[in-house]
Formats: sequence, C-alpha cells, structure tokens
Amino acid sequence: MEEATHFVHAFMQAIEEARLSQGRSHSDIARAAFPEHRDPVGAYRKIRNSGQNLRMEDAVRLARAVHVDFPALCWTAQQSLK
Repeated sequence: MEEATHFVHAFMQAIEEARLSQGRSHSDIARAAFPEHRDPVGAYRKIRNSGQNLRMEDAVRLARAVHVDFPALCWTAQQSLK
C-alpha cells in the first residue's frame, strides 16, 4: 500500500508542475476540475493535503483541468518514482 501512496504523491506533484508551467493558480485548477462542487477550492485543497485519498475520477478531472493527458501524467508520476 505504501507504493500506492508514493504514486499518488508523485501524481499530485505532476499536476502541480503542470499548473506552475501554465502559470495558473490552485483556485483556477480547482474550479476547472470540480465545477459542480459547492466549494471546488476546498475540495482540491483536501486532495492536495491528504494525497493518499485520490479517487480515480478526481485524478482524471485534475488531468483535464491542467490540459494534460491522464496516461501521460501517470507515466510522469511513475518515472519520477524510479
């Protein structure tokens, strides 16, 4: 299970790198990923701060929000673990 936690952290780091390269704020990413949430910024903050509880659906939404292909983000995360 520890391996999965490391992967989630690496995936979130890949999201963060994409966000920074695009010059976007956390709030912008949150609103793009979770438009139907009452508090999209709070939802994204919870994912960022816990990291270990990233649902697949949320991971795909975050990938779309940063305009990066989901499999490409997974590959980037996996490569960073090596």
